[in-house]
Amino acid sequence: MKNKKSIFIIAPLLVGIVVIGCSVKAPEVSITGDKTALENQVIGTYQQIEEDVWTLASVRSASPGQQPKMSADKQKVLEAVRGRKFNKDDIDEFLAMGVVGENNRGFLEIHTPEKLDADPELEKRVVTIVENENSYRQIIMNRIMVVNERAADAGEENVSRIFAKLNQDNVAPGSWIQTEQGEWIQKPAVQK
Repeated sequence: MKNKKSIFIIAPLLVGIVVIGCSVKAPEVSITGDKTALENQVIGTYQQIEEDVWTLASVRSASPGQQPKMSADKQKVLEAVRGRKFNKDDIDEFLAMGVVGENNRGFLEIHTPEKLDADPELEKRVVTIVENENSYRQIIMNRIMVVNERAADAGEENVSRIFAKLNQDNVAPGSWIQTEQGEWIQKPAVQK
């Protein structure tokens, strides 16, 4: 009988010692911050706008010679998306030459104007394309804020910062990009 009482006393003590001796590790929790969620929404809206524009552009109406009706705003966005596609080769060339860079507000900027001084024709071409491209980007950013309430609530500054990151992510290594702090650096090669 004494042994049974000892077991009832010793067993809970042993269980208590084992439990105290075990370390409890909380699971890792990853929280997606507001900025990341907003980035995903802006990028998703941008991709949706591009897709919608190309769908509108490719629709053939039943009657030959008639285009589908679209608002003036949608027409501007259509022209902006087309213009960006049309300018892409020239912009890639200018980025590779190091005469333009992607700034931290979502726009192209002439980075080394002294490289253009020797060639006025090239300078005129670069200035014209950069102005057109920046106009197209502004139209698209404005449209994102019109169709995405969360982007509109975040404000133009946040949307342009996200747009800048998107543009900077898509340029080749060695291209000039502006950091959030305003410093110009050459985009590093991707680390594997």
